[in-house]
Amino acid sequence: MQKAEAGNTDRIKQINRSLVLKIIHKYGPVSKAEISAKVDLTFATIGNITSELLETEAIKLAGYGKSNGGRRPVLYEINWNNFYVIALAIGVTGISAALVNLKADIFSRCDVPMIGDQNTPLIEKVYKGVDGLLAQADVNTSKIVGIGVSAPGPIDEGDGRLLSPPNLQGTKNVNIKHLLEERYHLVTVLEKDANAAALAEQWFGVAHMTENILYIFADQGIGGGVIIDSRIYRGFKNGAGEIGHVSIDIDGPRCNCGNFGCLEAMASGISIIKRVKKEIHRGVSSTLTDVYLKNEDDLTLETIIGHGRKGDPLAKEILNETGRYLGIGVANAINFFAPSKVIFGGQIVDLFPEIIQVAEEIAKSRSFSAYATDITFTKSSFGFQSTLIGAAAIIQQRLFDSPEEAIIQK
Repeated sequence: MQKAEAGNTDRIKQINRSLVLKIIHKYGPVSKAEISAKVDLTFATIGNITSELLETEAIKLAGYGKSNGGRRPVLYEINWNNFYVIALAIGVTGISAALVNLKADIFSRCDVPMIGDQNTPLIEKVYKGVDGLLAQADVNTSKIVGIGVSAPGPIDEGDGRLLSPPNLQGTKNVNIKHLLEERYHLVTVLEKDANAAALAEQWFGVAHMTENILYIFADQGIGGGVIIDSRIYRGFKNGAGEIGHVSIDIDGPRCNCGNFGCLEAMASGISIIKRVKKEIHRGVSSTLTDVYLKNEDDLTLETIIGHGRKGDPLAKEILNETGRYLGIGVANAINFFAPSKVIFGGQIVDLFPEIIQVAEEIAKSRSFSAYATDITFTKSSFGFQSTLIGAAAIIQQRLFDSPEEAIIQK
């Protein structure tokens, strides 16, 4: 049974309100008696909180439960469509902005490509995405409670600043939190993309709130997110989880971060394309050779995986090697964090989910932990939208932790 900590009255009220709201989110439709069985609060306190949440339309009545001999109990659930968040996912190939409700349903979306436009500053592309979204969104903007931003690391989460992501050019020290709050007058929270994707699984996907999670974001780059005891593990200066920059080959290729032999330099989408090009230049026979010689830009990750599925030996070999490299990186992370669940997401996994099995076999065989064989390996619930839903989850967690900052005052 969860207990509210001692402290001043306002703080206790905040904690109690957050507890009740989270119980309704997780178990609703739920009665006051059922809430009381899960939190250490009096029935009167729960009644006061539910009345307050009903008044602000954060929750709504959801019918009546079964009677145990007396009056049928009133059931409560989250008013899913009464509040919205703007989810903003910044990636190597594009920016996506979406209007999302509290159930992670996307109501509208606006995408802005990154490729082919190197002269426009990143923040202008972000503004274009959010402005386009708001122009087409058919909701009362007063119901929007914040902007969640997911982006490649490293970031300064507290200050809301993009530091110097290796695969995003021209983004050094961009204080995106300040810029967005100044323009749109909405609370803005920045989070590393892999952390955000892990939060999406915890709030809406395959993970339970009680599970310790390792999230592997295998995309154009390689990112990692760690959740321990229901909270993102950040480490010193938000540096935890950067599995993409763990060295797995002392003699490996140079990574965009400046190091050599990083997992990202060996197993990312960018590295897969580089390795295929290198082998074609060496004269290795492949059905991808004609694609490359006709138009180098057509040699995409999707094309390589497609040829691998058709039996091209070069594509198959590099994809299998990528899976093994991922497995080695995951084994190292398992030895550090001992997660109960490893979740794989990102473009590589979306296009080639078979890579999870390869990585799992290697990771379990190379992990020191005696419990490694009991760890669950699974694919992300959200496919190409994992960081976008993750951006929504960032604000969702803040909202449910401190509802008085957003939904109560509205």
